[in-house]
Amino acid sequence: MAEAKPKKRAARAKTSRKRTAKKRPTGEQSNRAKLAKLLGIGARTVTHLRANHDAPASYELEEWRAYLEERVAETSDPQTAENLSEELRQLRARLLRAQAGREEATQKLRELELKRQKANLVPMADAKAAVQKVLAPLRGLLDSLPRAVALQANPADPVQSEEAIRAGLDKILEMVNAEVKGEK
Repeated sequence: MAEAKPKKRAARAKTSRKRTAKKRPTGEQSNRAKLAKLLGIGARTVTHLRANHDAPASYELEEWRAYLEERVAETSDPQTAENLSEELRQLRARLLRAQAGREEATQKLRELELKRQKANLVPMADAKAAVQKVLAPLRGLLDSLPRAVALQANPADPVQSEEAIRAGLDKILEMVNAEVKGEK
């Protein structure tokens, strides 16, 4: 058993040397690294773009530059914005200014709409006057109701009928007054 342990240690040492030994790049890895360096992006980015975003399969620098310019124009990735030509940078800046202007105009429209809505509010004094204009004649009609319907309610004793109707109406008016005073 004691002899088996040194063999295991030696085997472990070999495998750890294998793991730590640097891999030399193959031809394709070397080309990818060179292309990435020329473009100013990482080699993993080249692989990622090929796998997920239909990037060119070749290592042609001009083809990749055209692809990256097109991609930057389509997306708003700030890292790839550095790869744009001056004309595309200016065009992109104008587009961003136009978008900002549109957002500002939308905000101003919202503010104007809010002001218009606030302007349509009725002042409290006007609202009270309108309510009183409607309720004053209604109060007069309600006050005359007991006498008007007393004879129909009880032809044998219209006075008792009028008093009963007036008592019920007074209770209703007291409840309404209590609610109005409670809101103030």
